[in-house]
This record gives sequence, structure tokens and C-alpha cells, in this order.
Amino acid sequence: MVNATNMLVAAAGAAVASAAALYLLKTRKSKAIKWLSNKDVEAWIDRYDTVLFDCDGVIWLDTEAVPNVPETLALLRKKGKRILFVSNNATKHRSQYLDKFKKMGIEATIDDVVTSAVGSAVYFVERHGKGAKVYACGTQGLVRELEDAGATLVRPPNELDTQILISGPQLCVVDPEVKAVVAGADWNLTHRKLSYAVQCLLKFPGCELIATNGDRLYPAGDGNFYPGAGATVKSIEFCSGKTPVFIGKPGPMLLDLLEKTKGMDKSRTVMIGDRIDTDIEFGNVGGVETLLVLTGCTPSREKAEESKGVQRPMFGIRSFGDIGVALGVGKAL
Repeated sequence: MVNATNMLVAAAGAAVASAAALYLLKTRKSKAIKWLSNKDVEAWIDRYDTVLFDCDGVIWLDTEAVPNVPETLALLRKKGKRILFVSNNATKHRSQYLDKFKKMGIEATIDDVVTSAVGSAVYFVERHGKGAKVYACGTQGLVRELEDAGATLVRPPNELDTQILISGPQLCVVDPEVKAVVAGADWNLTHRKLSYAVQCLLKFPGCELIATNGDRLYPAGDGNFYPGAGATVKSIEFCSGKTPVFIGKPGPMLLDLLEKTKGMDKSRTVMIGDRIDTDIEFGNVGGVETLLVLTGCTPSREKAEESKGVQRPMFGIRSFGDIGVALGVGKAL
């Protein structure tokens, strides 16, 4: 895994550029999306050994499973397919995902779940070693994944306090052993936390900025969209001048990590998602086939057909639950 991660670090920029260029050369931009019908489904499933799923908008909508998806997942497992859940959401620990899967009647183990928090933790520990110190601007889900991987979390006193002095920010004394700042969506982001992160990056040339993902907005259960990980990352990037290493979708690092650690054959893998700018681009640039569903952020075929280049899916279907209905499980809607 060490060699795999170091190789990712050394080649990430070149890999993205070359893969994207190769994909465009294959003129996927001009190819029509193949919308799956019931008669297509059996042959389509047989193309793959591994199926990668985004969660929000594909498996569930807020607290409810997308209709027929639990039954379809069970059928895929019965057929011997490997199922992995790949999410940009770094706010939750994998155990929280398992709790949600269980409530929906979906079989999963902790090793089936890969998030941008997991990827960030693996990347950090393989780069700097177990026990190395890291400062995290993120939720407890991110903190727990870093600790599980063996990182030592630095927790400055009063980091959650609001600055109240009208004279300006208070003195910020940082730990010189901090090797990286990991930034993600942070519901308790304060000026003190930003100050600590920025000072680490300004004072220690070897300290790197690791971004779980660059998502601009976070869709919440109340129907609103709130500032996502991108708000934290961009603030730190702008103030420190450090270019972040992005771990999550649509970049290639999570997919490359999966290939190395799970023994995944990309030629027999499909990525299923609801967002063309993260899920579909992630799969296309990473060299796996892609299926777009219309149960989340992409609401219609018309919207999907506007996609171009690396954001254009190879296949489309109304809902992943329709796969199961075509194969005889679930209930037709």
C-alpha cells in the first residue's frame, strides 16, 4: 500500500491529464448515452465483477432508501458481484454508514465503505507514518478516520471559541511537528481553527494541505444546501498560498487506491452515480465504465444529455432500483 500511495502522489497530476486527454480522444463526447431498457439489464450486469456506488441520491435520499435499491443490491451480491460504496462525504465515520445501511436492510461491512475521509487518512499515514501529527479542520467523522489510521491529532486549546477581541486575532502558537492540515466540511469552523491551519502551512514548508474533497455545497436533510468542504479548503488555500492535494471525487486518487487495495480490475468495473461533475467524471477519468441515475442531482434525461467530455456517462437509467425490477426483484413503480 505504501508503494501504491507514493506512486499516486508522484503521478497524480500527470495521470489526470493523460487520462482525461485519452478519454476525449476516444470521442465519448459525441457518443450517445445508452439508456438501459429491461431487455438490456441481464447482459449489462454480466459486464462487471465490481460495482462502485455513490450513496446520496443513488442508494438513499436523506433517511429513506431509493425504492427497490436494497433488493437490487442483495441480488447483485447473490450473483457474486463485489459492491463498494464510494462517497465524498467526509463528515461521517464508516460505522455511521453501516448504521444507516442496517436500518435500510442493506448488507455491508466496514471494508465495503470508502470515503474521502478514509482516503485522506490512508494518504496521510502512508506519507508521514503512524503517529505523525496532523491538524484537522473537519467533523468528528474525519477525526475518527485519521485516528483509526494511526495519525496523532493535534487539538489546540479553545479552537472552538469565537474570537471576541476587537483588537484582532489572538496569538496563535502552533505545534512544529504538524506534518499536514486535512481540511473537509466543518460544521464548527471558527477563526481560531482557520488561524491554526494557516499558521502551520505558513511556518512549516514541509507541511501539506490535504483536502478531503472540493464540494462547494452540502445537501442537508432539511432541503437546504450549506457550504461544503470547498468552503473550508478554499479559505485555507487562499490564506496560506498552499495548493491542496485533493483526495475525493472527481480526482483519481480514491479509484487508484481501490484498484491497489481491493484487487479491482478496472475493465470489469462500473461506477454508478447521480452527479456528472463528480461521480461520472471520477469513473470516466479513472478508466471504468459509468452509469448515471436520475434519482439525485441530475433530475432528467434532458439534463443528462447536456453533459460533455469526461462528464458524459456511458449508460443511464431512471433509478438503480429499476435494475432489480428488470431482474425480477422489487416492485415496479
